[in-house]
Amino acid sequence: MVYYIVIAFGVFIFCCIVIIFKSYGEQQDTVQRRLDGIANNFQKSYLQDDELSLPFSKRMMKLIVKPFLTKIKIYLKKKPSRLNLFKNIENDKLKKNIYKAGLSMEIHEYQLMRIVVILGIASLAFLVGKVFHLNSLYCLIAAVLGMYTGYIALRFHLSSRISERRKAMERQLPEVLDLLSINVEAGLGFEQAISHIINQMEGPLIDEMTITYREMSMGRTRRDALLILGERCDINEIKTFVGSIIQAGELGISIRNVLRSQAAAMRQNRRNKIEEKAQKISTKILLPMVLFIFPVIFIILMGPVVVRIIQQFG
Repeated sequence: MVYYIVIAFGVFIFCCIVIIFKSYGEQQDTVQRRLDGIANNFQKSYLQDDELSLPFSKRMMKLIVKPFLTKIKIYLKKKPSRLNLFKNIENDKLKKNIYKAGLSMEIHEYQLMRIVVILGIASLAFLVGKVFHLNSLYCLIAAVLGMYTGYIALRFHLSSRISERRKAMERQLPEVLDLLSINVEAGLGFEQAISHIINQMEGPLIDEMTITYREMSMGRTRRDALLILGERCDINEIKTFVGSIIQAGELGISIRNVLRSQAAAMRQNRRNKIEEKAQKISTKILLPMVLFIFPVIFIILMGPVVVRIIQQFG
């Protein structure tokens, strides 16, 4: 009997607590729901303002072009028997070139963009032929030439972006090594020096070093992270720097001295390249001189003579 009385008394107290705090809990829930709604509306409006602040071309790319390309990519991946356009998806060379060019897209997107550009240029060439009332055969030839032109233009664009990115990293490398050397000499560790540099600088080399720093922070050894850095960049100077740091760590040599010597060597290497380019200018300037300057000089010198000869025998 005592147990029943205790249970009844506990249920009575629970009911009293529920009745007393029900209104307070409902009020708190209402307030929380209103706050959540205001926060969601603010976030949506913030995202809308952020999207509206983008340029028109980027908004069109984000809202229309990119979803359209994604749908086409999904359709083509589901229908490989109809259009076998992605049979070489795992092309490692193309993947590396896309990454080296600094393009933030997958290989499927790049292949699709290339197809769209080639077909677009071919269609434009065909329409231009029709506008000028050319024969159908000539229009087809123009379309084929347009396809070839688009293919060559895309290859040239990719190679030029790779070359520009490599040159940017080569220009930035001596400065990065100088800052690394200064930070290490100031008492920071190698990883902390890299973290300080990636927070203070920008550029393609800084992006690569950011990836390396994240890999080391997530548990990858310094040796493996630096080796992968050299493979990603594929620049002889960076590979030399990576090899020196790895060798210094394996042999117990002070990284401070290695960084100082590497920074001086990179400065001297860059100075040698600039001097080499300056020495090539005298050779490269011969072609425009022969094509544009020498004919004018010959005309000035020989023009009066030719006029007098014509007057004497005329």
